[in-house]
Amino acid sequence: MRTSLLILFLVSLCLFASAQQAITVKGTIKDNANNPLSGATIVIKGNTGAAGGTTSDLNGNFSIQAPEGAVLIFSYVGMQKTEATVGKSKTMNIVLSDGDQLNEVVVVGYGTVKKKDLTGAVASLTGKEMQTDVAKSASGALQGRIAGVSVASVSGQPGAGMSINIRGLSSLGSNTPLYVIDGVYGDINMVDPSDIASLDVLKDASAAAIYGSRAANGVVLITTKGGKKNTRASISASVYSGVQTIAKKLDVLDAQQWKTIMGQSGYLPKEAINFQGTGTNWQDEVYRTAPLTKANVGITGGSETATYNVSAGYINQDGILINSGYEAYNIRNKNTFSFFNDHLRIGNTLLLTTAERQDNHLTITDPLRQNPLLGVLDPNQLGGYAGILPWMKNMDNPVGASRLFDNRLNKTDILLNAYAEVDLGIKGLKYKLNYGYNRNNGRNYNYNAPYNFGSGAVQSKLNESAYFNNQWLLEHTLHYDNTIGKHTISALLGYSSQENSNRSFGAGRSDIPFGTNSIGAGSTTQQTTSGDLQEYSLISMFSRAMYSYDSRYMMSVSVRRDGSSRFADGHRYGVFPSVSVGWNIMNEKFFASAKDAVSELKIRASYGKLGNQEIGNYATQSISSSGINYIEGGNWWMGSNTGVTWVSPKDLTWEETHTKNLGLDASFLKGKLSLTADYYVQETKNVLLSISMPGSTGLKGSPTMNAGTIQNKGFEMLLNYKNSIGEVNYSIGVNASTVKNKITAITVGSEKQEFAGYNPQGEGTITWAKLGDPIGAFYLIRTNGIFQSDAEAQAYKTPAGKVIQPNAKAGDIRFVDFNGDGQITDDDRQYAGSPFPDFNYGIRGSVNYKGFDLGIFFDGMKGNKIYNYTRARMESMNEFTNFGANVLNAWTDQNRNTDVPRFTQQDENKNSRRVSDRWLEDGSFFRLKTLEIGYTFDNGWVNKARMKNFRLFVAADNLFIVTKYKGYSPDLGQNDDQNGGGSSTMSRGTDHGRFPAARTITAGLQANF
Repeated sequence: MRTSLLILFLVSLCLFASAQQAITVKGTIKDNANNPLSGATIVIKGNTGAAGGTTSDLNGNFSIQAPEGAVLIFSYVGMQKTEATVGKSKTMNIVLSDGDQLNEVVVVGYGTVKKKDLTGAVASLTGKEMQTDVAKSASGALQGRIAGVSVASVSGQPGAGMSINIRGLSSLGSNTPLYVIDGVYGDINMVDPSDIASLDVLKDASAAAIYGSRAANGVVLITTKGGKKNTRASISASVYSGVQTIAKKLDVLDAQQWKTIMGQSGYLPKEAINFQGTGTNWQDEVYRTAPLTKANVGITGGSETATYNVSAGYINQDGILINSGYEAYNIRNKNTFSFFNDHLRIGNTLLLTTAERQDNHLTITDPLRQNPLLGVLDPNQLGGYAGILPWMKNMDNPVGASRLFDNRLNKTDILLNAYAEVDLGIKGLKYKLNYGYNRNNGRNYNYNAPYNFGSGAVQSKLNESAYFNNQWLLEHTLHYDNTIGKHTISALLGYSSQENSNRSFGAGRSDIPFGTNSIGAGSTTQQTTSGDLQEYSLISMFSRAMYSYDSRYMMSVSVRRDGSSRFADGHRYGVFPSVSVGWNIMNEKFFASAKDAVSELKIRASYGKLGNQEIGNYATQSISSSGINYIEGGNWWMGSNTGVTWVSPKDLTWEETHTKNLGLDASFLKGKLSLTADYYVQETKNVLLSISMPGSTGLKGSPTMNAGTIQNKGFEMLLNYKNSIGEVNYSIGVNASTVKNKITAITVGSEKQEFAGYNPQGEGTITWAKLGDPIGAFYLIRTNGIFQSDAEAQAYKTPAGKVIQPNAKAGDIRFVDFNGDGQITDDDRQYAGSPFPDFNYGIRGSVNYKGFDLGIFFDGMKGNKIYNYTRARMESMNEFTNFGANVLNAWTDQNRNTDVPRFTQQDENKNSRRVSDRWLEDGSFFRLKTLEIGYTFDNGWVNKARMKNFRLFVAADNLFIVTKYKGYSPDLGQNDDQNGGGSSTMSRGTDHGRFPAARTITAGLQANF
């Protein structure tokens, strides 16, 4: 018996030893950007002996002996630890994420702070998270990525910017955030997305108040990539190329369908009766498959006392609309140097961008409405393009209006930042001098060849203009940062001065000889000139103090005093204070037992005031107006005078935004799951607004006044989860935000407390600013079905028996008599919806397995309305144009189950009226914004080619969208006025004929040497 037990014990021991036999595990450790990590540490969990660990080599490769089932811990300075279990596979490819969640450094105004000590509402993104390697623009890369930040398209023209709003619209004027690029105020669109290291958004007043009057609409801090100390020179290169196509075309009638529906209504011209074929599909003629190429190359490195990062980029993007495109070159240089044992530090950033943008000013609705019976070319017509026939609507030939016009903008942007920082002998005390310079020069070239599109000959014309914008910034700051025991103190004191000068001039002549492109060749009897000079300045004093006790209790206080030359004496200065507090509950003793489940738990609260001075220059001064001309003695005398234009009140003062914020930061499962949530109330007082005055005053212009109060309330949430299963590393991020916008007071005017907004072609005001409503609320006449018979139309009466729509017949729309006066007029408009969504959201995910990686990003919104003026022009049926295919579903005796009224050109019932909700649509959408799939080749092959890594990828942008919206795209920001419709704040959510969105498919490579 004892012998049997002994044998059983020995067998078990052998089996156990076999199970614990170590195997050789090899692999590579990289960061999120696929760069190998040299010197990363690998240890076996639970093994504290020196033999239980190793480090990675220069190429990120490692080899370690470990038994199957053991857990390996991978770590690297400044990056998050990760664990992986040894399986049957003998290879592991590990990706380490940037920064420990708690010690991650966040960029704030004039400095940085550890995330654990942050008390304000700040959102941060890395360039990798923004997928900047495949983005065409920095603003596009930001779209949908941050809760509370709305990025919407204003135009699909290549090189055009995007509308960016932080926490809704707080002003009836400008709502553009302040962009700070490496310490200099600039334009986000001049930064190549590939050059972005990180982007931080300051959303609440406590975070942004240090920028005072510039920060009412939020602050976006962009940090470009820099070098690393004690790092050998590394060369990186990336290039991709692809094609763009229109994401969606709208259905219109072909020639035979148009003939049929016009014939049925009795309006078919005799000249069109014998036309054969489907005719011209104008969308096919003006939209194209357009190529796109983008390339970047950079070199980075550093010694013990200096770092450098130099990059160059190129993009060439043809537009999906013929005769449009964008080509740009950019160079960036970023350096740092240290002297005297790092007691003196200097650095600089230089950005240079030169670009040419070719815009097609075609009215987007023209290809939809132009008659399909019209041909494209006519060699006998002036210009060579077919002109309309006498019975057709007076509209341009869309192809001719594209090809015969040449509209270009050539611009050069320079941004320079230079700083010097010196320690002052007291521990933690230093002085910094920061200088910024921003120069934007451009030349507009607008030419049209002679043409005749059937409405008469038009002369050739050339207009050119140039602008020169210069801005300099000089800042002096004292910084004190020290830790004394459990007390951490950070203080800032600064002075800033800034001056802007904008000069422009232009000239134009007609009758330009064929083959020339010089204004000097045109007729001197037909010429125009113009010129302008604008200057303004700001001076500021600011201070901030941040205090942390034992990393448990934090407090931050700041105040800034700004003076603006735009306001009159006595009202030029504004004071903008803020205060915020935070409590790191996780660092309390009573929380120790919960740390295994909850890694981080912090609550934040803040209050602050911000300002806005965007009223234009000289608004409160009576300036001289030209054009006061007269004839004396047969001579034409040019004159100018004051008192011709309205002057804003002398007591005009700052627009002030007061923000309250309550926030929560938490992480769980040893940092794998993180949550950030914020609730805010933002109130803007003394809103600056240009007020239209009656023409009977005899003065021009609209004076700016402090016109009212706007309130925004919202909730923001960001949820991230990162984990690994064996060799599969994955992450999922979700952000969502809500905002409720409301006008709470209007302080100008007398009877009606409202301002008119979007009024398409003068056909009726659609959006309004009214007390208690959101900015740009839709006020429209409600529709209530279609009359199914003449008798039903005549039976639609008031209680007193008055027929409300006496001209209505079977198939006409029933409108709601909202005010009960027995007739349908503009006075029956009622609140119909908001251009703001109930909530915005973004979903991003990434997966890495061995050499394969996948990045995917969805975005969308829910609950917003869009006024589709494009469809209104296509389906009104009262004009002699082409129509949308939906008119084929018009009401008839045989087709009663429809929401499309009868086809009638007379339209006695005004079914086409613009101020009805017939044209208001649901703007909700869900979109696959970006999809990227890549493969990084094995290091063995890469090393033989003398490369650190090599990656191939394919990417898609705007791959699909799910929406009920019937226009080209529901992604609509503020209108850019290309096709009319204005560009005011209250044009948001209106489709006046926007440039369609493009779907892009690209393939490229990335390499590091």
